[in-house]
Amino acid sequence: MTLSNKHFLATTLCLLSLIITGCSTRVADLTLVSTKNIDLMNTQLDSRQGRRQKGEDCKFSLLGIPFGLPNLEEAVDRALEAGGGNIMVDQVTEIKQTWLVIGSQECIVVEGTVLNIPEVSSR
Repeated sequence: MTLSNKHFLATTLCLLSLIITGCSTRVADLTLVSTKNIDLMNTQLDSRQGRRQKGEDCKFSLLGIPFGLPNLEEAVDRALEAGGGNIMVDQVTEIKQTWLVIGSQECIVVEGTVLNIPEVSSR
């Protein structure tokens, strides 16, 4: 490989790393979270009975024009549905962003142990 080819390859790799970048930020660590109406009276929570699940909600922007904002409730609902439960314990929330040449993607990602406990009956 000649010196000019190596220079071209290095320049191309640097430009690609600038064009396609992303980052992740931890936003919250929550002991208990749910989007459902739950009665916690006389309830014993045992996280060993559940499974770790992930849920995310992503939105895109094109040329700086956003097509919505990611929603925490939607991400939690997706994790609860994936785990077949209605409450999540030891939950972690992250925001992930990926930038491309003409747009970007922003996601809210939640992960926690999903449990299923009795819901409050509406009267």
